[in-house]
Amino acid sequence: MNGTDLFCKNNQTGNSTELPCLNSTPSPYSQIDITTFMHIFPSIYGILCAVGVIANGLVIYAVAACKKKMVSDIYVLNLAIADTLFLLVMPFNIHQLVRDRQWVFGNFMCKAVVVVDVSNQFTTVGIVTVLCIDRYIAIVHPTSERRTIQWTIIINMLVWLGSFLLTIPVMMYAKVERKEHFEVCIMALEGPEDMYWYTLYQSILGFIIPLIIISTFYSLTLYRVFSSIRRVKRKQSVWAKTATKMVLMVIAVFLICWSPYHVIQVINLRNTTPTIPFIYAYNISICLSYSHSCINPLMLLIFAQNYRERLCHRNVLHSSQHSSKMTVVKPDVSSTTTDTYRCAVI
Repeated sequence: MNGTDLFCKNNQTGNSTELPCLNSTPSPYSQIDITTFMHIFPSIYGILCAVGVIANGLVIYAVAACKKKMVSDIYVLNLAIADTLFLLVMPFNIHQLVRDRQWVFGNFMCKAVVVVDVSNQFTTVGIVTVLCIDRYIAIVHPTSERRTIQWTIIINMLVWLGSFLLTIPVMMYAKVERKEHFEVCIMALEGPEDMYWYTLYQSILGFIIPLIIISTFYSLTLYRVFSSIRRVKRKQSVWAKTATKMVLMVIAVFLICWSPYHVIQVINLRNTTPTIPFIYAYNISICLSYSHSCINPLMLLIFAQNYRERLCHRNVLHSSQHSSKMTVVKPDVSSTTTDTYRCAVI
């Protein structure tokens, strides 16, 4: 429910799976193709929802399993929670697709679902953005006194609060309206001008500004990393390469998942006669935007070694601690240093 779809009467829907209005009458074969195409999405959304919830659940468990949490863990935990909430409203979209856009959950649930959807969209992007800033501070200013668990919790709370405030227009305009013989959950904006400003509002605050911040701070971070490679040991240069890959993956995934959606939303403002390929691209872009909440935790589980180790070796470590109660073990300084570098990669 990305909230910017166009109805024939200059309204916007709260459901991201609605089709743009076709001003021209399509051929019967085109209509059949669109119907068949739309029937694919309930299965796709179901897979994204199931995989995303499981993957985010594993990330939350991995963070919770660590007694001594680092600053990066707090960001990752909030990102996983935001992604999970974002995915939990997907069953409402699936239900509407199966019921041909019909909304049966009432006006209150319409507002609640759209607010949760849009709010967590802003929250996810916001946490990714502040996480990029945190990575910059951790690498460029590692002795900063402000980078503490307490400050990190406050920053994340402010992101959640800011994201909620950004959904005030959604609270005002999201409602159930009757269309022909059934009810739909829509963003009932008054006209094309309101739709124009709402689309820019969502794209600028939810994509353009975060993208500029992410690109700027990650570029500065990579510059500092590569400029320091000559002065550090070879092992740390391996860490630098790993950090570079993570940086590029984060930016690439963000661009791939969100760029098509926001570009097509802006194009749709001027598109009075959408073609069949445009409708295909429109719905695929929405699917990509949802997949971002599924890909985020998968990236952490696959490429962040410390989270994999927490999931895979927690039971082993737990049993070894019990079996060696009477054994004195010398602390492994090198392993502590390695864990620090692993967390810095995230």
